[in-house]
Amino acid sequence: MSVADKMPISRRPFISGLLGIVAVAGIAALEAPRLFPKLFERRYPPTPFDDLFALLPDRENAARLGAALVAAMPRHIDARVVAARVRRKVGGRPLALAIGEDLAQGRLLEAQGWLLPDSLAEICMLAALVERTSVRT
Repeated sequence: MSVADKMPISRRPFISGLLGIVAVAGIAALEAPRLFPKLFERRYPPTPFDDLFALLPDRENAARLGAALVAAMPRHIDARVVAARVRRKVGGRPLALAIGEDLAQGRLLEAQGWLLPDSLAEICMLAALVERTSVRT
């Protein structure tokens, strides 16, 4: 087989094929998190409070808010006592129901000008305490 027998690759079909492959790969990369959300979500080390953290839509922002709440507290917070109190309030129901009860009964905590329902504030404080202890170890 000689060099003359080989068919040369023309530029236009090659470039259009390459651009098509790049476009399909780009669309797949953009749509993958929406199609497979569990594959791309952040994973955390297991804690004894994961049942409560599962109620939160965004654990990282809850930990930031909880850090502000913990800093405003004048005393040490026992995470296990707080978790037991929240578990009694929530009682296996959606967090929105417990928050609604807190609002109806006027159970609110203030943090840097924000008023938060007790149940939400306590779960956020737990998230901050867990994040702080996991960073140290």
